[in-house]
Amino acid sequence: MTFAQYGTVQSGDFNTLVTGFANGAPNTSAAALNSFWSAGNQNKGYGQTATLAVAAGDPVAVGKWANLVANTASAASHQGSSITAVAVPVVGGTVTYLSAIPTNLTTVFTNRLNAVGQGSTTSNTATYGSAWLNAITFTHTVTFASGDAARYFFNAGGQLAITCAHPTGTGINLLLNNLASNVGTIAMSSPTTGAVTIAGTSYNGITKVGGGGNAPTIGTNVGYYALTAVNQTVYNQTASTGPSGYLATLINMQVKSNGTVGANGDAGSVITITTLWDEIPNGLSVSIGSATTVTIRPPSTTYVTSPSWGTPTVTGTVTGT
Repeated sequence: MTFAQYGTVQSGDFNTLVTGFANGAPNTSAAALNSFWSAGNQNKGYGQTATLAVAAGDPVAVGKWANLVANTASAASHQGSSITAVAVPVVGGTVTYLSAIPTNLTTVFTNRLNAVGQGSTTSNTATYGSAWLNAITFTHTVTFASGDAARYFFNAGGQLAITCAHPTGTGINLLLNNLASNVGTIAMSSPTTGAVTIAGTSYNGITKVGGGGNAPTIGTNVGYYALTAVNQTVYNQTASTGPSGYLATLINMQVKSNGTVGANGDAGSVITITTLWDEIPNGLSVSIGSATTVTIRPPSTTYVTSPSWGTPTVTGTVTGT
C-alpha cells in the first residue's frame, strides 16, 4: 500500500480496501469490504450492494469513503464485532487514510459468520395421523431461490432447526414422548469446522440445544457448506427409558442438498431433511400424533438491510407402517 496514517488516499489504496486488489478486481480471500459485504464466494458474502472501485488516477470521493466506513460498521453491528469508530470527512474535505480501517475490515472479515440476532421464523410441522408398528419417515424440503440465496442466508446467520414431539401416554408412547423431548432442538448452521456465535449461542455445523437422554451421535461439522447430493447422517439418538427390550428405538436425521448449482461456491439451493423414527423391535402399536417440525430462522435485517437470501420455503410429508 502507498498510503500512511493521515496520508491522502489514492485510487489504488481505496480499491485495495474495498475489493482486495489495487486494480479493482475482486479478491474474495482478502479482508476487503466487498469480499464479505457483497457477492463474495462460498462462506463469504452477505449479498449486499458492492462498493465500486475507483478508476486508476481518479480521486476518491467523500461519498465512496463514507460508503466504505458505513458498510464496515453495519457488518460489525450485524455480527456484534467491536471495531474502532471512524469519522467520515465532510463534503469538500480531504479523504485521508486511517490505520483503523484495515484493522476494522480484518475484524469483520474474521467474524463474518457471526450474527447478533435473527428475523421472524417460518415452520412446517408434519404429523403422522395413524397408529404405527414399525417406523415412520418425515421428509422436509427447504427451497431457496438460488445457490447464492442459500449462501447469503447461512453467511448472514440463518439456520434451520429441527424438533420432534409425540403425545404422552404409557408404554411405547411414553418412550417416544421422552425420546422426542430428549432430542431438543437440532440446529444447522454454516460451518464445516469450528463454531459461530448466533444470537448469543455458539453453534457448530450441527448443534443440539436442550433435550437430554442418552448421548446422541451428532455430525458436528456437517453444516450447510458440507452438504452434498448424498444423504449424510447428522443426528442419531436412542431411547433412555421405556418398555424393556425397546431401548434401541431411535430418532435419526439425515441431510442432503441438490449439490452445487451456482458459480460462487454454494452447497445447493434445495435442502432435504429426512427424519426417521424407528421402533426397535417392531410390533408395539404407537398412537397417532408423532410429529417433526423444521423451522427456518432467517438472518436479521436490522443492519444487513437487503434480504438477499429471499424468502426460503419449507414443506413436509410423512410416511410410515
